[in-house]
Parts: sequence; C-alpha cells; structure tokens
Amino acid sequence: MVSSALWALNSSDYLQIIAYCMGRAVYNVYFHPLARYPGPKLAAVTDAWWAYASITGKYPWIIEKALKEHGDVVRVAPNELVFLNPEAAKDIYLAQEKNLELFVQVGYDALDTGDGGISGETNPVKHRETAKKLAPAFSTRNFKAKEKAVHGHIDLFVQKMKDEGSGEKGAELQRWTDWLALDLSADMTYGLAMNQLNDMKDSILLSATLKLNLFLTMSQITRKFRLLTPLMYLTIPPSLLLLMPKLIGMNHEDVKARLERRGKTEHLDYFEQLFPADKPVPEDKKDIYHLENVAGQLLLAGWQPLANQFYSLVFFILKEPEAYGALVKEVRDAFTSYDVINSDTTAGLEYLQACMHESLRLHQETTDGLPRVSPGAVVDGRYIPKGVTCQISYFAAARSPRFFTDPLRFRPERWLSPDHPRFDARYKDDNLKASKPFSQGPRGWMSWGAYSVVCVPDICRQGLVGV
Repeated sequence: MVSSALWALNSSDYLQIIAYCMGRAVYNVYFHPLARYPGPKLAAVTDAWWAYASITGKYPWIIEKALKEHGDVVRVAPNELVFLNPEAAKDIYLAQEKNLELFVQVGYDALDTGDGGISGETNPVKHRETAKKLAPAFSTRNFKAKEKAVHGHIDLFVQKMKDEGSGEKGAELQRWTDWLALDLSADMTYGLAMNQLNDMKDSILLSATLKLNLFLTMSQITRKFRLLTPLMYLTIPPSLLLLMPKLIGMNHEDVKARLERRGKTEHLDYFEQLFPADKPVPEDKKDIYHLENVAGQLLLAGWQPLANQFYSLVFFILKEPEAYGALVKEVRDAFTSYDVINSDTTAGLEYLQACMHESLRLHQETTDGLPRVSPGAVVDGRYIPKGVTCQISYFAAARSPRFFTDPLRFRPERWLSPDHPRFDARYKDDNLKASKPFSQGPRGWMSWGAYSVVCVPDICRQGLVGV
C-alpha cells in the first residue's frame, strides 16, 4: 500500500514533499510555540525521536536522561513536553472544571474501534459517566467486602509456593505472581474463575497478552505516522493472529455469562457496580461492546500493576537482608496465628507499609508519562498553549536526587514517622509527594487502600509461615 503510493509520485511531487518537510522542520525549530524549550535537536524537528524512545523499551530511562541534560521541562517531540517537577502533575492531572478534567487524555484505543472503554476514553463526559459508576467498587470499604474471596486466592498462592518453592528448582516468582494477580483480577472483575494457580499454567489470555507489548507500542506510534499503520499488525506473532478472534470471543462470552448471573454471584465484583442487577440487559450492540471493553480493561488493569508491584516488593525486600529481617520481626511480633491476618489487623504495621511505599517508588507503573492535551493553561508556572501534549515523568521524579536522598536505593526508613525506632534522619527532607505510583486525578489507578487490602495480608502470611 505504502510502496505503491510512492511509485505513483512523479519528480515534481517529490520536490514538493521535500520542500514541505524542510519548511516544516524550519518552522518547528524556530517558530513553533515550543521553540524556546530545550531538548534533543531531532525531537524539535520530528516525532521520530519520541518514536525511537518508545520502541526501544527504554522510554522512561531515555526521558530521565533528557531531563538530566536539558532541565525540568524538555521538548520530546515537536508538539510535546515532559515535566519533572511534581507541581506540574497537579496542574495537569488535577485540573478540573465542573468535575470534568481540563487536560484531555491522548487516546489509547489501539484498534480504533470508536469506543475507548474507560482507560482509553478521551471524552471527559463519557469517562466521568463510567468512572462514577465504578467509583464505589474501588473504595477500601468495598474491597473489604471482597476480602474473604481475596484471601481464598492468597491462601492458595501461599500453599502452592510452599509446596513448589521447597523443591530443588524452586518457583519462578514472576510467573506465580502473574497467575495470582490475573486469577484475582478475573474474579474481582466479573466473578470469573481462571484457575491458573490451581492448574499451574498460563491461561490463553495471559500467554497472548504478554506477546502484545510491541503491538500496543506501535499502535501509539502509528497515530503520529499514519502511513506506517500496516506495519503495526506485523508486530503480532502469526500464532497469535489466529488466536485474536478467539480472545475477543472469550471476553464477549464472559461478559454475556456475567450478565446472566446478575444477583446470583458469590461476592461483589466490579461488574456489579458497572451494571447492577436491577438494570435492564442492554440490547444495543454499542452498549454491549462498551461493557465488554470496560470489563476487559478492568481485567488487565487489575492484573499487571498488581503482579508487578507484588513481585517488586518481594524482590527489593530479599535484596536487603536488614530490611527483610526487620519486616519478618514486625510481622511475627504482631501475629501468632495465620488466620487472624487481614486488612484491619495489619493496618498498624508501619514498617511493612513503608516497604510497600518504597517498592512502589522504585518500580513505577506510570512509566509512559500519561500524556494529556493542554486546553491552554499554566503548568508549573509556564503557560502551555492549547493543543500541546504534556506529561510528567513520574519515573524520573521518583528517582531524582533533588527529591530523594539515595534515590536508587531501597530505603523504607524514608517513609517512617520520626518516632519510629527505625527512622533515619538522613531522609527527613525527602519530598515523598514526588512519588505518585497510582497517578492522580479522575484517571488515577486503584487507591492505596485497595492495593493494601490485597498485598499487605499476602506479605504478612508469607512472612509468618516463612515461604
């Protein structure tokens, strides 16, 4: 398609294209509203610099380096800025008018279906409508109502880890945390039993999703390079292309089955808030597709961040013997029985809470910058023209020596209160607000309370039984 279009051009057309590109480059470098902002030279001319940073798999580190070299605000594309200062995040993600976000999200509808669900919805009104329905499902109170079901998954995980991890080969923690998190997410989203922990093998959904990272990256890049759109589909492994219709069909059937089970579920799930039992079953295909889209996004959003953060928490603790010893002591001093561990009884474990905060700081989920389109407003003391894409690098901020002492080291002490025995005065001036692992504003990820309901009891139970 692209090659045939190029062959159809004559020499005059080529000259016009070259002249246009050169004129555009001159405009971007010298006359564009963002011309005064520093950054890589190529980034001022073309989106190619940003595209390269995205496709390498090292985007957050490349952006972090650019901020170190060029300052607190860096131009990473002709019409795009990245900020470092945490104050910029407030201006971008918390700015609202009549409870509607002012900085509109850049679209994430990878297949251009016309429905962004909830995470990919760019229309603030539509996003708020869906978010308002779901908001009660993400409260700590609502999660505590699901706690018995959550503990069922945790108990199985701990038992399996004891059985499998005690062998000569041990257990691959990343795989097991993926199984735990996706099983849990499927159950919490629409009461679906995936049984990966029980069967000790990947589901079709898990194995397929892990192979789609490059495709999802390319889907964002081709929004700025439309002629390259066909290349996006070449990043999908051939074996997975054959599975795509089946995967889409599975989500359709899961949502259909959940609609039929309304009012008959064993515990509350997100779907109960999204589509309560007293509401008529939708007949419009667009409404059904929207439900499927939102459910699929909730499933994925509840899986990968939780799996990554749980894995990283265990990883960092085991890398620091002193922190590990202090954590085990806190847990074992607090509990003598496995059965009494829950979100209420673990609320006072300050060192465990500090370990979780520190793990979240070092392993940021929001590495892509969460780009938003400026309505024409002030960000971090600078007026950003309407239509400019802007974002903050939470990754760079959380690792900056300006905000944290020993920024690349796992030091839970920085999160402790001054009266705690393990408090270290070296970290008293750290700007803890520079770490925002769940982002901010109406599109922020699930709350700290919800995260702790899942992770705190799990870590405590493992610490108590010595897994």
